[in-house]
Amino acid sequence: GHTISEEQHRFVETKLPEHSFTVNLRSYDDIDNVDINGKKILYDVIYSIEALIHSTDVAKTMREWAGHLAPGGIILIIDDYVSEGVDKTADDVENFSKSWLANTLITPLEFEKLSNTFGLKVLENRDLLAEYEIVKINYKNHKPEIKPIADRNHQGWMGSKWRQRLTVEGKLGYNMIVLKNDNGISQVRTTKENVDESHCDAVPYAADGAHAEFTEITPQLMSGKGSAGGKAMACISGWYCCNKGFEWYDHLDAHRTDNTAFLKLERNLFGHYVDIFANHLNEYYANYPASFGGGKFLDIGGTGSTASGMTKVTSKFQHFAGPLDYWKLDSDPAAKTMERTLFCDIDDCPAADTCGFDVTFSHTVLEHAKRPWKSFDTIARITKKGGLTMHLVPWSYQYHATPDDNYRFSHKALVTLLEDRGFDVLDVGYDICTKQDHKKKRVDEHYDVIWLTYVVGRKR
Repeated sequence: GHTISEEQHRFVETKLPEHSFTVNLRSYDDIDNVDINGKKILYDVIYSIEALIHSTDVAKTMREWAGHLAPGGIILIIDDYVSEGVDKTADDVENFSKSWLANTLITPLEFEKLSNTFGLKVLENRDLLAEYEIVKINYKNHKPEIKPIADRNHQGWMGSKWRQRLTVEGKLGYNMIVLKNDNGISQVRTTKENVDESHCDAVPYAADGAHAEFTEITPQLMSGKGSAGGKAMACISGWYCCNKGFEWYDHLDAHRTDNTAFLKLERNLFGHYVDIFANHLNEYYANYPASFGGGKFLDIGGTGSTASGMTKVTSKFQHFAGPLDYWKLDSDPAAKTMERTLFCDIDDCPAADTCGFDVTFSHTVLEHAKRPWKSFDTIARITKKGGLTMHLVPWSYQYHATPDDNYRFSHKALVTLLEDRGFDVLDVGYDICTKQDHKKKRVDEHYDVIWLTYVVGRKR
């Protein structure tokens, strides 16, 4: 057999148009020290694809590579990395390690810190899973069942199955990391400007031992008036009740007269957003260690728009915080005097600590942002590695200037906004809401039916 590196080397030697550089093919720590004249060999570029993970001593390998890199030279590595917060001793990760010969299980942050010790700075870190939609296109969002039979326990079969499963589950990432030997300041390129998350804390994870105690998150909407959430609400507002998606879809499917492919949505894109949020939060909090304290849940836009005449709320989603401290962020003047509340615009909020929140959340808020792509830049910056982000926004909804109204979001838009900023999308879809019975005869700008879009993501 041959490796992809051998094929690339052959291409450079035999098919590449005339060029002014030479290419050598080497393995791990076996790099030529001197040329035929006894002069130390330094390379302008060292390139590795899906090889570093097999190194039996990654520190030794990186020391060797750094020692053979010319000043200003770069090391470009494409490989699998463990996602932040994942337990490397878990059975599934160890099975992957053994069957894939993955001797180096390292997160991008750990790898950056290791590289820094050899004078290498991260120039670029590209998330190839998101950029090329690998989970969707290559893996079809499928988690394979792994049932070894006969001799199917080798790297080519079992290892690849474990790799696919862990990647789809978000436990493995696939990144292109570029390192530079410049003895200067790291110039990390991301989709966000002036954001450095190189030392971002990860959320805690309790594989064994005591877990944090918390009251199960219920899919209950609250009025938010008072210190404990206020009164329970049966519907999202005085006008609308939700969870009508399946009913709408099934009625359409049973009575359709036309069939246009590009208009269709899959049935699994519909759900009740409150149920979905609660399920993800319960699963997420179940892994928190009992010893952990100081985690934060951030409710973006959590005071209500008093400037537009709305009643101030203080604890509408406090019950979603579970074992975490409940914080709010709002640009409304009411936020100035509230405890545990950041007064700022989510588009640009220096007051919010980088990697300061375990969960970031918003509920019909981000459509009011002037530049929601900047809102999501902030959300990505302030969410911890392994943290959750959850949002509900309108797709089909009447204009509502409280105090302004700027955008609508399809499920595709939310996927792009999150994946481009280093999140894995765990859930996305639509909730359909209809007027309450006592409002059906009221006639004004309110739509009879509204569509809301929900998304749940996890920070890599």
